[in-house]
Amino acid sequence: MKFSDKKTAFTFAEAMIVMSILGILIVLSVSAIKLYNPAEKGYETMSVKMAENIEAATLHILLNNSVYDDFLRIKDKEGYFSIEDKDITKRMSDLYSNYLSDITYGIDLSTEYFSNEILDYDRTSVGEKLKDTYSDFFYVADGTLVGFRFYNSCKAAEKNANPPHSKGRYSVDEVCGSVFFDVNSFKEPNKLGSDQYILPIYKRGIKYDNE
Repeated sequence: MKFSDKKTAFTFAEAMIVMSILGILIVLSVSAIKLYNPAEKGYETMSVKMAENIEAATLHILLNNSVYDDFLRIKDKEGYFSIEDKDITKRMSDLYSNYLSDITYGIDLSTEYFSNEILDYDRTSVGEKLKDTYSDFFYVADGTLVGFRFYNSCKAAEKNANPPHSKGRYSVDEVCGSVFFDVNSFKEPNKLGSDQYILPIYKRGIKYDNE
């Protein structure tokens, strides 16, 4: 029996092809890992649940505190007040806190939190803009930070609406106000559309999915 003296081995060209294929597979694997971010998926799940809780709270508020199921006719212990009342944000925050099971009032939101790029409001100082715009923050039982903003009427526009499932910020009209929430509070990334969201509030409820 004759044995061949020839040694089997990759040629240089074959080796380069194999290395190229391996390189492509590695790049694709790394990209897939980057695209799948467990933390981001967790934030999305938490944000959807929080949006649903806020929607339910909104419906309860309208059913139990309004004559016409309309935010223009919300009442308090002293009678009825409208969106035009100067203390509407504080009063609405109090109402929401009753239905969202808050555990902390009077939060002193630190400068550190607001120094992060939380919202991009026309390239202004994003932290200060959020601090000036939203008020009466409180925590709910799961640690979500919630803040409120109400307009002088229900004909205003919310230019930074960013509900869960949305594909980015968009503008909505005929809103009474909005709710800002951060599902992991002071922890990063503190990024709108990641762990932070804005829900527009209409006269008869909210809309948290624009798809």
